[in-house]
Amino acid sequence: MKTSEISQNRNVYLFESATGRENTKESTEKRKVLENIPGMKITISQEGLAACEEAAKNRQGNVGAMTGWEGIEAYERVTNTKEICFEHMKEFGEAMRQVEGKYKDDGDGVDSFMKTVLEAYEIMHRKIVEQHKNGNREVTYEISGERSLTLEEDLEGLDELYDMWVNCIEGYISVRQRMKNWRPSNAVNRSGGDPDDKKNYTSEEYNEYRRSAIDIMKLGRRDYLELFKQMNGKEGIATGVLVDLMNRTPGFWTKTWELWSDKRKY
Repeated sequence: MKTSEISQNRNVYLFESATGRENTKESTEKRKVLENIPGMKITISQEGLAACEEAAKNRQGNVGAMTGWEGIEAYERVTNTKEICFEHMKEFGEAMRQVEGKYKDDGDGVDSFMKTVLEAYEIMHRKIVEQHKNGNREVTYEISGERSLTLEEDLEGLDELYDMWVNCIEGYISVRQRMKNWRPSNAVNRSGGDPDDKKNYTSEEYNEYRRSAIDIMKLGRRDYLELFKQMNGKEGIATGVLVDLMNRTPGFWTKTWELWSDKRKY
């Protein structure tokens, strides 16, 4: 198997697509980098193949063989959650478009992306809580049909969507690392790489920065939800929570500046 046969760019552009940026110069440069990542030959031993085959035999149907879920009940639970997640997807994108303009003067650094995602989560979270103030929400889905959603089920779908965006943030940083490491022979590099820059932006040092950013997003949701309860639903608290976490994470701002120095507006 070759890794080049695996689609690597579909989810990376979710942010650009939702915010109307899929045809921008920046998005085009990212696509070029991803499409030119060299393939890698992967060899699986006979023992490994035999183990996979044996495990597949013990699973039920195509879904079980591919996922490891042993019964249809597990598949149904995931399907139902996905339907809720997909229902919220459009409105989440609209919420992001609504708030991203607040951070446009900060440039295209990942910090702006992170603030936009968590603030959109806050908007959606408040809306869902309001929809359930009188009880369950009645919906009709294509697969599961008519349903009565509890607040917990609705928020679980929102959390799943948030996690998808967090994965996109991780991909955004990973692509930027590769772009900064690309040093062309000529002095002009529209992707931001500097021919005289000797840093290795895909080193463990910057990988740790990427992991820290994901931790910030996870902690940001947790801390926002705690404050939401403590402050009786006070609005506009998510961004402050996130900035505080960024400020308290060693090296976050330094690494963000290094990776997006050519994209900052201050």
